Amino acid sequence: LAAHRRERAELAVFAAFALLLLWLLGNVAAPFLAPHGSINLGNTGSVGDSDNDGAISLIDSGIARFFYRMGDTNCHQHADRSFFLNGNQMPFCARCTSIFLGLALGAALMIFLDLELHIAWIILGLVPMGVDGGLQLISEFNYESNNALRFATGSLAGLVTGIALGFVVSELGKMMVMRRRIRKGSG
Repeated sequence: LAAHRRERAELAVFAAFALLLLWLLGNVAAPFLAPHGSINLGNTGSVGDSDNDGAISLIDSGIARFFYRMGDTNCHQHADRSFFLNGNQMPFCARCTSIFLGLALGAALMIFLDLELHIAWIILGLVPMGVDGGLQLISEFNYESNNALRFATGSLAGLVTGIALGFVVSELGKMMVMRRRIRKGSG
């Protein structure tokens, strides 16, 4: 029974990892699906708005357009805070992209390791990004982060969040196996 529960939990975590990896790969592929040097969204975007819709609607690839539209709604997409691939700005900023990478890596770790969830890990993983991003928001400090630091703090935050997600998905998978077993036993 325990081996069966673990197998199901690993399958659930693998499915979560696969989805996160597909999301990450789609974001990395999007700049390559447009002509070289054709996407630079500038530095005027804001989170929650579709401020780059005009430029994004000109992208020929439907897949690339999907990822850039998702970035337009969920990220500021500032060019100076983004990585460029194929001469094109990525759909999400450096911090968001690194969070996606960390999420996939954290979920991958949970496929192979049976880690316990500790709140201290989550706090230690999220605080550096919170400090870096938070200081940037407070204009009185005139602090401007850089893409290397955004990448490092975002990856760390994504990693611990991916581990937490993997843990939760694993536990849900185990609970579903137990629930089925109980139903079979009482039916």
